[in-house]
Amino acid sequence: MTFRKLQKSDIAAIRPYFHTSSRVCTRAVGVLYMWAKPSDTEIAFYEGGVVIKNTFGGTEYFVPPQGENAAKGFRLIEEYVRQTGGALRFCSIDDEDLKRLFLRYPAIEIESHRDYADYLYLTSDLADYKGKKYHGQKNHRNKFFREYPQYEFLSFGEEDLPLIYDFLERHKALAPRSREELIEYDACFKLLGAMDSLDLLAAMIRVDGEIAAITVGEILNDTLIIHIEKALPFYEGVYPTICSLFAQKYADKATYINREDDAGDVGLRTSKLQYHPIELIDKRNALCSFSRPLPIGTIFTDRLVIDEFTPADLSAYAALATDDDRNRYWGYDYRLDLGTDPPDAEHFGREIREDAARGVCYSRKIADLSGRFLGEAVLYRFRADGSAELGLRIVRDAAGNGYGREAYRAVADAALISLPKLHARCYKSNEPSRKMILAAGFSSVGEDEEMLYFVREK
Repeated sequence: MTFRKLQKSDIAAIRPYFHTSSRVCTRAVGVLYMWAKPSDTEIAFYEGGVVIKNTFGGTEYFVPPQGENAAKGFRLIEEYVRQTGGALRFCSIDDEDLKRLFLRYPAIEIESHRDYADYLYLTSDLADYKGKKYHGQKNHRNKFFREYPQYEFLSFGEEDLPLIYDFLERHKALAPRSREELIEYDACFKLLGAMDSLDLLAAMIRVDGEIAAITVGEILNDTLIIHIEKALPFYEGVYPTICSLFAQKYADKATYINREDDAGDVGLRTSKLQYHPIELIDKRNALCSFSRPLPIGTIFTDRLVIDEFTPADLSAYAALATDDDRNRYWGYDYRLDLGTDPPDAEHFGREIREDAARGVCYSRKIADLSGRFLGEAVLYRFRADGSAELGLRIVRDAAGNGYGREAYRAVADAALISLPKLHARCYKSNEPSRKMILAAGFSSVGEDEEMLYFVREK
């Protein structure tokens, strides 16, 4: 596939492939276009579909393909990551997408962040402000009606954009703005500039001819997605007023209103919770792993034997897997998969067997020549190009004796007989792991805020 930046002229061509039952705001075409620059959004068309790729912090994510030819889209994405050697990651995943991913890939790691969960409301709640829980919003709205009886609530279109742009510039100048806020204003201008191509719903409140507030949204299935809501704060009660009037206007077209996420902003979170959402919708990401048979036999070094686990090893393994101090750099908490199972040997033995049977993760016991259990080496996160990631952890009383370095190098050498490439990573604060990885012949290939990344070729 050949990717290129998403342009305004692509909107009409993309829209037919956005048929979905989702209420996630990022599945609305307007959101996709509005945030295309910060998300580094690129597209590649194929016969019967389109592949959409976003890049966050240097990491590529794909929107799950939609439409009748979605299977071809998945194959093209898989071929792309096979060629680039990257990991297969998807973003903006709803429940429907999640089912498709689980049917297609043998191992999936789901990520969701509270800061980016969408707030979903009943349109009727915001339109009417009925009940005690909306007492404050109703009082503010009624005060606005009393203070400004001459107000006008009007739809606006392309012909009004010069006035709307002036309003946004005035709003932006009210206070010093952070980098994130300035990016949001740019996104607002970009969205409004595409009114002729998007099915946007837009309204404003005017007081004595002056714009006091604006709101812009888009219908996605049974949900009104609110893209923009800005108001001049010296009109007391104007925010709950425009929220309510907009909900009233489109109550017959949308059962729900999605007011998008709060991006971790404390003030926004407080405000959005005060409007009593009926649900917080996760905008999930997923790391999907490919399975691969991995014929690695028993490995011997000067001091170690590295081999498959036996039932006799599992009690010691369970103790390692539940040792929070030893696992603070492991990057995974066993509790996430535990469910109702107790954290005992049988649980962890079953996990090892099932992962190996699916070909998505291979755990190997590290022992000394006397058979004493020392730790675990893991080959997992198989990429589309056939490469995998290598991890290792050593029990507390064996640390500091060089066993990790010896085992890591030996497993890497053995794995690269059948794998084209190995990946590794460690936390920046984990200096012993960094040295161990480099000593095993890996080269540094990058970093992010938390982690260092490495690769070793065949």
